[in-house]
Amino acid sequence: MHHKDGGGMRALALIFSLFLASCGAEIKEDTFDPNKTGQVRVVSTSLCGDTYVLVGVPHDNITALSWQSGDNVSTAPDSFKDKPKASDGAETLLALNPTLVVFGPGEGNAAKPLLDKRGIIHVNLVWGESLESVSVNMNILADALQLDPPARDVVQHLPNDRLRPTILYLSASGGTAGPGTYVDAAIVAAGGENIITTQGWHTPSIESLVALNPDLIVTSFFKDGYASVNEAGLRNKVLQDKIKSIPRVNVPGKLWPCAGPGLYKAANIIGNAIGELEIDKLELGEFE
Repeated sequence: MHHKDGGGMRALALIFSLFLASCGAEIKEDTFDPNKTGQVRVVSTSLCGDTYVLVGVPHDNITALSWQSGDNVSTAPDSFKDKPKASDGAETLLALNPTLVVFGPGEGNAAKPLLDKRGIIHVNLVWGESLESVSVNMNILADALQLDPPARDVVQHLPNDRLRPTILYLSASGGTAGPGTYVDAAIVAAGGENIITTQGWHTPSIESLVALNPDLIVTSFFKDGYASVNEAGLRNKVLQDKIKSIPRVNVPGKLWPCAGPGLYKAANIIGNAIGELEIDKLELGEFE
């Protein structure tokens, strides 16, 4: 039996596919059916989720980013300033009428039953501390959208015969990171050796930090992080003098609020700074 509106529906599906293709996404045959769902509307509830959604979803299909997306640590472009902000609360999410909700690690437990009742697709990103975990999350998002994930960035490797310089990571609070953290993963991928050997994230004493003599210091969140009463990296003169006496490179905090797509760029920033150590071009002084 011939339906008069069949051609219109097929045309709508074709237009939708061409739209996504024009945004750089390769559509699989079993992607969202616009005849059933209409416009794809993706909502992210966390800063970590935002970093993945902004890379893996055509921007016109992003209905809302997280409540943190207006902060300095967000990668959201200016065009998102006036868009709605989302949290993992059920009422907020239902009001946004999403077709896909992207929760950060451990989020959304209270909202999921209502989303399931409404037939709204939702996924949780997994917490990770490695470049491999970035690929896992990109695949989670791509599978939910039934799209092919975007090509991942590449970390530029230094010559194998080069000595691995020692590197110290410092945040504005005076915190640092050892093995088992995504900062350590970026340092190693960039061709460096983490001078911190204690596992995990921690805040050593100022005395112990000053006693270290790395070849390079990596700073982050000095000007684009959240204000804190504990900002030893900014306020302690002894530590500041130490930082200024050693080659330093700054990684913008928005690149790595978690192990997200920006981790590749962070690793390349560190790698480039390592390369400049040979010709002593790394600038010292003002924090970026």
